[in-house]
Amino acid sequence: LQPKEGCFFYNMNYPYEHERGLSDTEDHYIPGIYEIDLAPCEEKAITVVASYGEPVDTLDGEYLISQEILRQKELVKGLEKDKFRFWLTLAADKFIVGRKSTNAKTIIAGYPWFTDWGRDTMIALTGLTLATKRFNDARDILSTFAKFEKDGLIPNVFSDIGTEPAYNTVDAALWYFEAIYKYIKYTGDFDFVVKRLLPVLKNIINGYMNGTGFDIKMDEDGLITAGNEETQLTWMDAKAGNWVVTPRHGKAVEINALWYNALKIMNYILIRSGEKNDDYLKIAQKVKRSFVKLFWNENSNCLYDVVNDQGKDDKIRPNQILAVSLSFPVLSGEIAKSVVNTVYNELYTAFGLRSLSQKSAEYKGIYIGNQFSRDGAYHQGTVWTWPLGQFITAYARVYKEDGDLIQKLEDFFLPFEDHLKDSCIGIISEIFDGNEPLIPRGCFAQAWSVAEILRAYVEDYLPLKNNSKKTTGTKASVS
Repeated sequence: LQPKEGCFFYNMNYPYEHERGLSDTEDHYIPGIYEIDLAPCEEKAITVVASYGEPVDTLDGEYLISQEILRQKELVKGLEKDKFRFWLTLAADKFIVGRKSTNAKTIIAGYPWFTDWGRDTMIALTGLTLATKRFNDARDILSTFAKFEKDGLIPNVFSDIGTEPAYNTVDAALWYFEAIYKYIKYTGDFDFVVKRLLPVLKNIINGYMNGTGFDIKMDEDGLITAGNEETQLTWMDAKAGNWVVTPRHGKAVEINALWYNALKIMNYILIRSGEKNDDYLKIAQKVKRSFVKLFWNENSNCLYDVVNDQGKDDKIRPNQILAVSLSFPVLSGEIAKSVVNTVYNELYTAFGLRSLSQKSAEYKGIYIGNQFSRDGAYHQGTVWTWPLGQFITAYARVYKEDGDLIQKLEDFFLPFEDHLKDSCIGIISEIFDGNEPLIPRGCFAQAWSVAEILRAYVEDYLPLKNNSKKTTGTKASVS
């Protein structure tokens, strides 16, 4: 088996890259053509290995494949009868990787072009590691970010060359609290949190209270304000050149829902650790009063998206759902139900929540074109899957007494059974067009999309399903 003479293939064209405004031509060296003669019905094994590390002649391909199969079987052990959870658990595994610069586990935000991001990691951690019982991986990831806390912030993104991480995010550190609280609830490992993470949590709270980088600080009303007209610090961070597509500086609704949640979690941890300090609880109570007063939009029966010197932004976006969905929701009762209902009526689709109501003049329903066009639609109507997980939690919370809740939750999950069989097989896409037919776009495999659907399935649906089977003998299932 010998290669024929190699050659170059010049000017290979990529139409999709051309449409996206990216480099669209490339030269490829073809090392050769390998040929093997086979007699009728003859079988021969051919192994191709691409490696830049361990020498090829030291690798045992069959052994490595068998070990990987055994590892994956262990991940889904006991899930054979729940195919939805089975496939989501395998999908979750694809995003948990090792980072050489930190020598620790991390979470890839999305394939093919995202690396690991602090915000994405904290949102995805519960679904990818805790709901799948990968507690050591969760602890490893939480420890890594604790090491890199700086001035009350955790990294937005790590450097691939070992330089200092970027910290330009207002929500990653607040999502860190939610991830830690979920870690406690899933594992009961409170000692790890107190010994390794509590000092970092105190630094974060103090940083937000007293002010830290990127104009992040607590205002007199207890609410967090952040950024300026030129910065993008929330997850809606698209910026095309000098054009800030979704300006959200000031007091953003989900940031302050996360802030309240973080204060309550801090108080919870201190009480359990035996440390007497009710300062955080007092601030949380102040935040709750200020939150409703500032953000409630009576005309729309929902919450303003952001409040700053330019006024109150009444565009209906999914960010407000965090005020109902987090472990310590800042809203409850009828006002919480109103928020859920408005989000459902204005933003819900089969594959996620629209990032902007179709009724808005700025709505963009198709995510195609060059970088400028795509950035202009990214958070202006494009459907995102990850907020759907938060919506499901919020919906289950405000409609917990409804007799048809199990069926409704099954309806939320059902479209993803089909999606797991199309686009990138066995995984969930990053985004979808806001317009029908909701074509998958962006990364073909996204960590927080998989994570939030899996988390909501495990936390919100399965307990109801299992309780229903115990009390009535019914067999509710989405599988």
